[in-house]
Amino acid sequence: MTTKYQLFYIIALVFFISACKPQNNKSAGTGTNPEFSPADYQQSLQHRLTKEDSSFVIKSSAIEYFDTLKSFYSSRDFHPLLIKNFENTSSINPILDLFAKAWEHGIQPAMYHLDLIKNEISKIAVGNANNYVHLANAELLLSDAVLKYACHLRYGVVNPNKIFSESYFLPVVDSAKRDIFKPLFVENVSEYLNSLQPKNPQYKKLQVALKHFISLDSSSWTPIKNNSQINLILEKLVLLEFIDTTKLNTANLNKKDSVFVRAVAKFQIANGLNGDGTIGQPTLEKLNISQNEYVEKIKLSMERLRWSTYSDSSRYILVNIPDFRLHVIDKGQEQFEIKVCTGKKKPANYYDRLKLYNKTKRSKPDNWETPQICGEVSYLVLNPTWTVPPSIVKEEIFRGSMKDPGYLQKKNFKAFKNGKSVNLADIDLKIYSPNKIPYTFVQDPGLGNALGKIKFMFMNKFGVYLHDTPSRGPFSRSNRAVSHGCVRVEKPFQLAEYLLKNNSKWNLDYIKIETGFAVADQTKIAEFKQIRGELRKNSSFGKTTEVRLEQHIPVFIDYFTAWVNDEGTINFRNDVYDKDKILKKYLFLSGSM
Repeated sequence: MTTKYQLFYIIALVFFISACKPQNNKSAGTGTNPEFSPADYQQSLQHRLTKEDSSFVIKSSAIEYFDTLKSFYSSRDFHPLLIKNFENTSSINPILDLFAKAWEHGIQPAMYHLDLIKNEISKIAVGNANNYVHLANAELLLSDAVLKYACHLRYGVVNPNKIFSESYFLPVVDSAKRDIFKPLFVENVSEYLNSLQPKNPQYKKLQVALKHFISLDSSSWTPIKNNSQINLILEKLVLLEFIDTTKLNTANLNKKDSVFVRAVAKFQIANGLNGDGTIGQPTLEKLNISQNEYVEKIKLSMERLRWSTYSDSSRYILVNIPDFRLHVIDKGQEQFEIKVCTGKKKPANYYDRLKLYNKTKRSKPDNWETPQICGEVSYLVLNPTWTVPPSIVKEEIFRGSMKDPGYLQKKNFKAFKNGKSVNLADIDLKIYSPNKIPYTFVQDPGLGNALGKIKFMFMNKFGVYLHDTPSRGPFSRSNRAVSHGCVRVEKPFQLAEYLLKNNSKWNLDYIKIETGFAVADQTKIAEFKQIRGELRKNSSFGKTTEVRLEQHIPVFIDYFTAWVNDEGTINFRNDVYDKDKILKKYLFLSGSM
């Protein structure tokens, strides 16, 4: 018979065992909600990533890093990382706030699943059987968004090597070599993402400009039909901050007023026009640019700045194709700028002709657009010869000879066939097809040489270089896309002087004397005569001389249609090669690549 002491012992033992036994893992884990089950949450994450289940309303196609995250969470036994439990959802608000401000970088917040994440969290309710499904969806959408945001800020939304595979060869950080999961392992995710703000000063200036243009009153963008609508023109100039209304009364201004003319000229220069202060059709077209177009150009330039880090170089040359200018930068400060001419735009039917060529292999269309490339200027060539590329032989030499039988002689050409010199008098190009001319033409140094007196050489796969030119007319135009791909420099001697600074052998006076220009200092002339032979030793070919630079300088040929200059004025340029048009399709419509 059981004693009362034995009965008491049995009852106590039952209570002890009951207290120690897990209750379906409820109340276990980091949450304080007694209904929360870490095991159920882990199972939902696992199902979300590994099983096709209609109860998971977010499709894997919405998550760019789905396969990557599947491997990542599997390696950690599907433990959550960012959202630990039902009560932890508010802790992600700083991250969501950061995504909501992605527009400050010219990026659509929707790319980071902002509404989807908020929607999943809002569906979590007491007693809802699908709570763990919604929590798992939010966790995975947020992880994907964190990885995307970090990648976009560090490397850009779009991969330029994919969409401009034939023309973009600037240095791009290889995102494939990054630690893709680093943003998920840092102690404070929102602080880490904040730290990815690009440090480039130009990028920060464009961010300020973007906010300004977005904030402008769109109702003020009234179309201006002609230059007699002074009030509308004034309104636009004031809106775009080319006239400061705090210092003057615009009521009495007219198109002959000096203040008005200066404001128009400043507007023209900021938009790539000749700043004459006269309002013609090109100026009216610029005044009628929409607010949205301004905003888009700023966003596109910010994306391009995320691609490359070349501005970290302390000293470099930058050629901006749409601006048709060369800038010399030293320790972050612009030393000077020079007008340049760049390659001609592809003809409108180029891609149709290219398709035909790919089928027939006959008559390949020429592409003379200057590519986005980089290198180091390592030497100069004085009094250069010019070996004419086959495309120019077909396009210009053939046509010139058809118009003028003495064209080759007048242009100071030599001709070669199978490596042997040919008398120009014996050449009749009329008997050949433009695509099958058997001669190589070389233009000697001297008057009319297409490369002028000096060229600046840097290694690149396209054979592009900077050079002087006898054709001075195009430098007075606003659109200077006129060359065959190389970059013509309006003031080559100014650039040469900078490159030869602190050079132990050559200087600007020697360069001028060697290329036939007058030098006033007679002592320099006498000095050069004495050492000319030594300077040219092992580096001269007839009249042509190579000048090796003791300090190489990086050169970058890039493409920006919006930037802020040192005076704080936002500049805009035409999309001369339609690169903005292409980039917009990927940056604004179809998301990332």
